[in-house]
Amino acid sequence: MKKIITCLFLVLAAATARAADIGEMLAAAVRQPTVAASDIAAREAVLRKEAADSALYPKLNAWSRFESFNSPTNLRPMAPTEVNVPAGEAIPFSREILRYGLSLEAPVYVGEILALRRKSAILADKAQIAHQGKIAGQEAAVVSANSVLLYLAHLDQAIAARLASLEKTRDDLAVKVNSGRSPGAELFKVENSINDLLVQRNDLAARIVNTRRDLEHLTGLDIDAPAPMRMSGQIKKAPWLAEILAEKDLAAARAEVRRRKLARYPKVALYGTISGNDGYAYNTDEHIFRAYNFAGIKVTLPLYDRGLKSDLAVARAGEEKAAQKLADLEAELAAREKALWKNLEILARSRDLQKKSLANAKRLLAIAKASFDAGRTTTEEYLRYESQVLAARAALLATENETWQTRARLASLYGQALDGIVR
Repeated sequence: MKKIITCLFLVLAAATARAADIGEMLAAAVRQPTVAASDIAAREAVLRKEAADSALYPKLNAWSRFESFNSPTNLRPMAPTEVNVPAGEAIPFSREILRYGLSLEAPVYVGEILALRRKSAILADKAQIAHQGKIAGQEAAVVSANSVLLYLAHLDQAIAARLASLEKTRDDLAVKVNSGRSPGAELFKVENSINDLLVQRNDLAARIVNTRRDLEHLTGLDIDAPAPMRMSGQIKKAPWLAEILAEKDLAAARAEVRRRKLARYPKVALYGTISGNDGYAYNTDEHIFRAYNFAGIKVTLPLYDRGLKSDLAVARAGEEKAAQKLADLEAELAAREKALWKNLEILARSRDLQKKSLANAKRLLAIAKASFDAGRTTTEEYLRYESQVLAARAALLATENETWQTRARLASLYGQALDGIVR
């Protein structure tokens, strides 16, 4: 009855446990706040570009103002023949004047604004690329953390298998010790090995808790177990994400240098005003109105502005710094890419060799176990073969985990999303 209840409990636990799925994890990772912040930064960069574009459009303003003077003042410049003063006509001069109308300003050529527009477009493009890279990096982090959790969970299972084997040996040996066919010290040796494995398993439990915490932080999901993973595609060589972003920084720095240079060039703009002017003539106290409209073109050329020279020097220093950063980054990324691909080759060979080692260790353990039961092998010798099986299994699991870590680093290097590659 007790066994039946235990089996039912295990079935219910398995049914209520959350089934992990790597696709769900990757999709959830993209919805996390860190990715949302990256998306906001990308949209902000686009808005900055639109703001730079807006500087090229005309500006139309409605305006009005009321003025009070201590002596009669003209509503607008007046021609001498406009009013017949001897006839007593109202002269368009008033002590209080209400002015209102529309004003227009439109740039014709402002090289500085064009250069700023170019720089803003580069930075907007960079922000979009960085956002896609953030998504790829978040997915790579999920694959990496899930791989570690898989490694720890499988290692825990391997230790559990060895514990089960040693506990069976301990129980059989206890019968021999109790019957006087084997010394009690042999039993202590096996129990000591069991205790060592229990210590290892307890340490693993702490590492599993920490890794689950990291995975839950990355995905926002309540993770009960690692998700099985397999490669359904290949990570392909591509331009390095960090290099692309550094190239954008250099292009933006060059655009900034050009903007500072163009600040010394002439600026051409149109301007115009349509206005109405109301008041009361000082000589007749009659209401008077005059329209006053004008348009013009304005050219400005800075002749001396020391700040322009300083700004250009700062911009050139920024360009040099961006160029040096790109050159250093290219050398670093080339070495990193080469090492990662080479590491994948080495890991593939190691995995094949470790599979053979594990198979051989299991065969040797079976032989040693039979010899130990027959009394032809010492306890130390048998325990050594148990340890070899666990060590071989652990080495294979470590290699598989390192393979996934290397794949995740390559995906981050290229900014390549893993949602269509890892299933």
